[in-house]
Amino acid sequence: MKHQEGSALKCGRLSNLQQNTLLILCFLVFSATGRAQLAQLNDLPSNRITPAGWVKEFLERQERGLTGHPEESGFPFDTGMWTERMNYKDREFTGGTGWWPYEQTAYYLDGALRCAYLNESDKLRQKVVENIAYVLARADEKGVLHAGDVVDDWWPLAVFMRMLFEQYENTQDADLLAAMEKHYRTTYAREESFRIPAGGGFAVRSVLHVEHLAGLYAITGDKWYLATAEKLYGKFEDRTSGTAGGAAMLSASGMGKGAAPAGHAVTYHEFLKLPAILYYHTGKERYKKAVYEAYRQLEDRHELADGLSSGVEGLQGNATDMAHEVCNVTDFNWTSGWALLATQDVYFADKMEKVIYNAGFSSVTADFRAHQYYSAPNMPIATDMSSFYNDQTNWGFNGKGRLCYRPGHDTECCTGNVHRMFPTFLNRAILADRRAAKIVFYLPGSFDVPMGEESLNLTQITNYPFEHSVRLKINGSPKKEIALGLRIPGWADGYVIRLNGKEVRRGNQNEFFEEIRGRFSGGDEIEIAFSTKPKIDRRRGVAVNYGPLVFSCPIAARTKLTTEDSGGKSSKEFPAYQLFPQEHRNWAFALPTDLSGDDIGVLRSQPQNVYPWGYGQSPVKLSVRARAVANWRFRDNVSVAEIPTDVELKDEPETRLLLEPMGSTLLRITEFPTAKF
Repeated sequence: MKHQEGSALKCGRLSNLQQNTLLILCFLVFSATGRAQLAQLNDLPSNRITPAGWVKEFLERQERGLTGHPEESGFPFDTGMWTERMNYKDREFTGGTGWWPYEQTAYYLDGALRCAYLNESDKLRQKVVENIAYVLARADEKGVLHAGDVVDDWWPLAVFMRMLFEQYENTQDADLLAAMEKHYRTTYAREESFRIPAGGGFAVRSVLHVEHLAGLYAITGDKWYLATAEKLYGKFEDRTSGTAGGAAMLSASGMGKGAAPAGHAVTYHEFLKLPAILYYHTGKERYKKAVYEAYRQLEDRHELADGLSSGVEGLQGNATDMAHEVCNVTDFNWTSGWALLATQDVYFADKMEKVIYNAGFSSVTADFRAHQYYSAPNMPIATDMSSFYNDQTNWGFNGKGRLCYRPGHDTECCTGNVHRMFPTFLNRAILADRRAAKIVFYLPGSFDVPMGEESLNLTQITNYPFEHSVRLKINGSPKKEIALGLRIPGWADGYVIRLNGKEVRRGNQNEFFEEIRGRFSGGDEIEIAFSTKPKIDRRRGVAVNYGPLVFSCPIAARTKLTTEDSGGKSSKEFPAYQLFPQEHRNWAFALPTDLSGDDIGVLRSQPQNVYPWGYGQSPVKLSVRARAVANWRFRDNVSVAEIPTDVELKDEPETRLLLEPMGSTLLRITEFPTAKF
């Protein structure tokens, strides 16, 4: 690394000890206040990321699994998708509406495209490109794009457009950009396009095109797009300002006033991203206030032990027997990524990481051949009859199996959205502008980070999140001085940074970006190591966290495979799973009331070239004292009950539970009751 004459390192935030002892020039680059002082960072196109280690293995399994074989999930993924006129009446179950298959397959196509670039898979990419080419070639005479012959196609087009923007970022295809511009220029030249549906529900999602109007502004610099985005959002706020409940809480005005999140969880998370996007582009404080207040409300009212808000269609509180829709893993993280870009606040990165590794990875089988519709921190059974969440709704009996791991589910949105889950997370791994790059997520792989006309190319060598140290190898760097920000997660108790073997920074703060500024050269190496111990998350019960991972008691299961069903959504190669706890296995345990991190044993093993997210294969496990509980049982013998408030212990000796990362479990208990023993 080349240093400026007369100085070694320039850095961001320092401890008092460092200020007194380090004889180096230090300064704050970014202030905690004032949006104007924040440079606008960008995320990474998928083709700038070369996965390694477990990340590469995960993505290859994803392609070998459902992403490469969508037809195994049944309708609508066994069709030509956007290259044909899909009819929702071809579903396994009655009901639905015309745009459903287009929404669901647009989710799939967006995830498949990103996965294709990450895996350098021409076969998978071509499958997606055929859909793109078909839609572009069939724009109407005014250049407006359509989802088949669906009349009200605003929402599926909003999903499809995410894929078009990703394709443009990867290819810089001028014709594609021109088609997107023509679509939006024509659509929003009409005043009727700004009319907000009178009711709530899915129709109001036409407002979500604010994301894409703002995206065209970012690409082109044409202020018409930003003005149009704000006009559309302004009409939405005007329409909802005098309403109560659902509609008002979806607006920045309602969020900023502390409106309690309620209603359909996916819809809420989708609308939460809009003030973040508008703050990113305008710097208006009211948008920022809305974002932080909404997250505070979600955290207080609905967040479960794995970091994700409940969402069994509706937001449903934080009871210990609650679950969340797999769509919400993807949508929450997509929205949180916008909040991260807008604020550059590590708080949002911490949330994204916790959600993906725990709520996300636990919702798919290790081979990516089956997934849940609902997933839950506490799940000692997953059968065709164990999901009780929608008993009183129109889904009725069909919803009973939503906790099962299946190639496809009765409503197909999660089956499409699960493909976006990890690839969209990776897009936010490093954020950068012309002079600064911030490493947000520590992941094995190489990253080519655009910084103006030059780029920063680096490799992360790590088994994070199973270990808490990372080596960053600089392969190439801009000739100019740059600022390199290293995320200090909120769970860290301390950190040490070394440059080319020499310690340059040490601290005990967390939840900020530590910055190193200078001219880097190929061959430079930066090491960062975090210190931490297991932490107790005291909720209605308690959960145990270690680093970004939430740990669960895995429950050995009896497995019943389904290889045929009426919807054509399982096969011998891609079966559906019903999981029952082994009869001799008691899953109901309490942890000590006075449990602390010092009481928990951390057991490490050397990785043996196995997939660390596989069942029982994690290189880190936790050992904790426990007692069996007598009064915690299944609800109606088919689904988990909420943890008891007055715990009755069995007359059995104390035992030790071996906890594993939630993301590597199937059946599990994650939030435990407590008792004195």
